[in-house]
Amino acid sequence: MPLPRLYLSRDVEFDFLSAIEFGSVDDGQPSDAWRVVNGQVGFLAEEPSGRCIGFSVQGFSEFDPQDPAFASIWWDEPRFDVPQLGLRSASAGEICMAARAWLRDEATLNRCYFQRAIQAGADGELIHAATEWRLCLESGDLMAHYGLGYTLFELGDLRGAYRHLRAYTEISPANAWAWCWLGRACLALDRHEEARSALTKSLELEARGGDETDAEELLADILPS
Repeated sequence: MPLPRLYLSRDVEFDFLSAIEFGSVDDGQPSDAWRVVNGQVGFLAEEPSGRCIGFSVQGFSEFDPQDPAFASIWWDEPRFDVPQLGLRSASAGEICMAARAWLRDEATLNRCYFQRAIQAGADGELIHAATEWRLCLESGDLMAHYGLGYTLFELGDLRGAYRHLRAYTEISPANAWAWCWLGRACLALDRHEEARSALTKSLELEARGGDETDAEELLADILPS
């Protein structure tokens, strides 16, 4: 079986390095899909007990992959290809070392677009925010589906919002807010049954410890039983 081909993402402000198989994201994944090493490195499985599809490092600026406490990340398995770094069959430790040499103290392009989109949205510049989210998505960061989805909703592009939010719930199934926004878009499009399903899923995730959302209000006020 071919090795996972990882997409590299480095955020300086939040100080993380994410290296996840393209087509997937590390946001909104079930907790039992993660295997954490020494509180700082997490390996993500496609599904619990499934194949490993990448890893994430918190506090990357101070992370020392050669620290003996992280010896396990140099083992033969899992191995990955990272096209951005020109690496084949590399361990997580090798990828961390190569990423540090390549990026130094800079963020990857996708996170630059990501932060600009967040700032534009906070400033109320929704058209500008949508443009930045599109650039983030075009740079390969599928997390941008979510930001673009709720921004398009606010701009009144309901079908575009629905498409991107539905795509995001498929790759980030444990994100309660993504399901809530999908439910909101479905309501606006008069897809009431799909809205009920999405909002119920959001509430289920809340009950399991997820973020509190508006799903309960939407169900009570707009979809009475």
